[in-house]
Amino acid sequence: MKLVHIMAASALVTSSVYALEPIYDADSSAGRTTQYSYGPVTSVSVQTSSAHYLAAFISTSDQASCTSAALYDEAGTTLVAQLQVSDNKAVYGNVEAGFETVSKVLKLTCHDQNRSFIVHHKVPSAPSIHYERVLEAANWQAPGDRTPGFYADVTIVPQLAINTYAADGLCSIVEFNTAGPKLFNGESQLANIHSDFFSHRAKTGYDAYSSSLVYGIKCSNAGGTTLLVDEWSVLETSQTGNLSTDYY
Repeated sequence: MKLVHIMAASALVTSSVYALEPIYDADSSAGRTTQYSYGPVTSVSVQTSSAHYLAAFISTSDQASCTSAALYDEAGTTLVAQLQVSDNKAVYGNVEAGFETVSKVLKLTCHDQNRSFIVHHKVPSAPSIHYERVLEAANWQAPGDRTPGFYADVTIVPQLAINTYAADGLCSIVEFNTAGPKLFNGESQLANIHSDFFSHRAKTGYDAYSSSLVYGIKCSNAGGTTLLVDEWSVLETSQTGNLSTDYY
């Protein structure tokens, strides 16, 4: 939760029409919620963790209304998405693909009696996950009458760097076909992670019948969810892995 600093524009008045006065989310880190101590909006709170859809609740002061909303790049010059405002309480809309790794700003046009404002709320890009790893397989068990051969000891040696671009990021291990390795220094989930590096060796298992190990590293914030999938073929004579990344 953040408090904003304001930068009041000069009150330019022409024929009783007031220029838009900017109220900035000036915190150095984007997050889900911003509280405002000045202006028509008291808070903005993003409810989604999607790179392709944004929904947020807004709270306004008495007699204030917000009439339009849009998502821009961080510089505020490129329109990313035009959003809808509902009942002066919610903002929502689709975000086209291609902006997943772009830091953004939500801009609300709001009015309070005879004044008009443009209220800013920072929205982070989807998290970044950089991952290098080695799989160590040891202690081969020969096939039995009803079981395939398999390695009894499988260890992942990671070099994992994560940046969620927000103080309230969340990361977790996704288990697809077996118990995934606990890569976060022995943990499978971390809350309130901003940026960190992990190199803790982690034991894991794999599906001996399909000779495969598939798990994911998922990180999310108010700007989106990033899923990195690590898929291994674990054979007696060779072990090969493949990494892929998607944004949601």
